[in-house]
Amino acid sequence: MTAAPAEAVGIDVGATKTAAVRVTADGEVSARARCATPRRTAEELVAAVAGLVARVRGERVTAVGVGLPGMVDSRTGALAFAPGLEFARAPLRELIADAVGLPVVTDNDANVAAWAEYRLGAGRGHDHLVLVTLGTGLGCGVLVGGRPLHGTHGFAAEASHLTVDPGGPWCECGNRGCWGVAASGAAIARLGRQAAEDLPGSPLARLVGESGPIDARGRAGEGRPDAGEAVTEAARRGDHRALEILGRIGTLTGVGLAALANLFDPAVVIVGGGPVAAGDLLLAPARAEFARRLYAPGDRPPVPVLAARFANDAGAIGAALLALDRSR
Repeated sequence: MTAAPAEAVGIDVGATKTAAVRVTADGEVSARARCATPRRTAEELVAAVAGLVARVRGERVTAVGVGLPGMVDSRTGALAFAPGLEFARAPLRELIADAVGLPVVTDNDANVAAWAEYRLGAGRGHDHLVLVTLGTGLGCGVLVGGRPLHGTHGFAAEASHLTVDPGGPWCECGNRGCWGVAASGAAIARLGRQAAEDLPGSPLARLVGESGPIDARGRAGEGRPDAGEAVTEAARRGDHRALEILGRIGTLTGVGLAALANLFDPAVVIVGGGPVAAGDLLLAPARAEFARRLYAPGDRPPVPVLAARFANDAGAIGAALLALDRSR
């Protein structure tokens, strides 16, 4: 009689909420839970993660993977820095392992999302790939030879701080026009709110007015569409300003994607995150700008720009799959 296949719990620590899934090796999700993300102390975050693991844990769970929103030390699994969290240098891998009594893997949230796409998603069959996720900020994961690119300390692929628009908005890092500020889900929301103020009677303004109230970081309330989703819906209805916004963000996305492709020579480039729901309204201008800026496109095999298979589950599923793969 063969033993039942092992499972893992994957945790995706986000800016506002932390999600947990129980996952098999083929990516099947059998349980889910989530909670608000504690941001003040490492101890509070560890307790929240342990509570989620307890809620979804089953008899076959053998490991836990955690995707963290920041710079994760690849040697120790410690969180070196994360925007929005009020603590740093926290030995989270060690603390979480002690709390749950299981082997724990920690990595950057974009790295684990890239792992999900590599194993079971749009990057399946390709050992060299780049994933960019558009959300509150912009995340990037790079796989080289089937392994996440960590760099010397684990801080590689912070593509959010590539400059794509030198005259663009200020970034919290102190520079202007960083990719993560100029071309993220939050950027779509910001431009959508500005357009709604400029054109108060437009379809876009009405849809933005129906979106959830936002906090200081530009996020909508739980269960309400945000202004970025309103922009997408308005664009689908043919609103000219909304189409312009998605075109601009798509173009800036293509600028950054071409830079990454020129650096890393991936087989595929994958775009994930909520704005990808706009489809070709966003991806067509991204692909056009990518093709325009890719070095020597006629002398290299095509590099497709693909939509990610996994949506909001990518980080949690990828973290679980990474934990399973490393525990074998």
